[in-house]
Amino acid sequence: MTLSMLFFNAQLHERIHHSTLRKISMELQFGKSVQAEGLQLAKSGKDVNQVAQVLCDKDNQGHNYGIGIVLNGNGQPMNTSATLLEYISAELEYSKRGTYMNSAKIMDELKQTVLRWQRIPEQYWNQFRLALPSDAGTGAVKSAVELTLLQNPSFHTLGIQALGWPAYKTIAKLAHLQCQEFAEDSIIAEPNTLPVYQAGPLNTTGRVCQKDIIEARAKTAAETNTPVVLDRAYSGFEFTRLIPSKSYDDIMRMSYELQIQPFIEQGTSFSLAISPTKVFVTFALRPCGLLLVFCPETKPNQELTNSLNMTMRARGSSFEHVTTRAFTKALVQDLPRLEEEHHGALKRLAEAEAGWRKLVEGTPIDYLYSEQYAGLFRNPKANDDAAVHIYNEHIYPVFAQGRCRQNVTGIPDDEQLARKHVAVFAGQCF
Repeated sequence: MTLSMLFFNAQLHERIHHSTLRKISMELQFGKSVQAEGLQLAKSGKDVNQVAQVLCDKDNQGHNYGIGIVLNGNGQPMNTSATLLEYISAELEYSKRGTYMNSAKIMDELKQTVLRWQRIPEQYWNQFRLALPSDAGTGAVKSAVELTLLQNPSFHTLGIQALGWPAYKTIAKLAHLQCQEFAEDSIIAEPNTLPVYQAGPLNTTGRVCQKDIIEARAKTAAETNTPVVLDRAYSGFEFTRLIPSKSYDDIMRMSYELQIQPFIEQGTSFSLAISPTKVFVTFALRPCGLLLVFCPETKPNQELTNSLNMTMRARGSSFEHVTTRAFTKALVQDLPRLEEEHHGALKRLAEAEAGWRKLVEGTPIDYLYSEQYAGLFRNPKANDDAAVHIYNEHIYPVFAQGRCRQNVTGIPDDEQLARKHVAVFAGQCF
């Protein structure tokens, strides 16, 4: 081959290469425009969850994998709890009287109901106190931190798990605490540090902590006389893969034995902040949180009772919103119906997880559907330009800190479409 022919072939190859790049760039134009808009939204002060929601809402072809609710097989929110809607209608009628109202009259029965739902053995019930913070799970966690600080003013740092719930840092700041992150599976035992552990799948990653680590956390806290906060946003979600072979009662009992029992058996002081929104599908209604406080001593602790009452009064939770009053009555009078709705949410997640497991097999993200992961989210690392490629397919997860957080229930029932979505995620995440 002559020199001129070699030069011609090189030029031809370069033109083809540049033409291919231009074609790819044009094909990704939509994804680039969405990414640019997302960056502008972030600069305006919106958090990563809000960015994902705004971008998806503007795209009539958008598939929502970002918002933290339980979605059905068509990418739409599951129906709100019919039980709670029924009780709210009745409570609104009862609320025509212009006066303050609360759930004080049924508080003892309510505490027993919550403990029964959580499968905590009756022998421990007298060692628990119950409070109803407003603002659902967020209010329960914040109240747990405030209560613990009231009783232990020497704490100056909130210890949290890396990649955990972002709101912990805000809660720490508002409480004038420093905030220190620890590895997902670590035991937080630094001096003057209040540990916060998620008592379920880790909120953003889906990682399920092993029992020996949870037992070590409980033992360490008991030996050092350190109270802990347990954030229980996803009761039972870590065992949804067992739905085909286990009953609802089995799953809730297994969840108790993994997440709560070690702290009771070690005699650890802890606050259990329970969210009702995910389990009973009550996102739009935002009922109260449920704060259970465990005292290792079996004799009555008046100081704890007084501190808990002070915390609730300071939060304005002594008198309650109509939704809270309706929710407490529904729990006491219709727990089986609420549990069936909880079971329905677990079934939807189990169905979605099964779909992912089938489609991710052999891909770089198949590990996310092993037994070490569960719950509503997965959060793999992502390629540098992953957002452009994923947005380009009208898919909207949450991008933050080099990761791509996916709501598991966003996967559609349409298998062809689901296969396409999973292939996009698998091609850009690892």
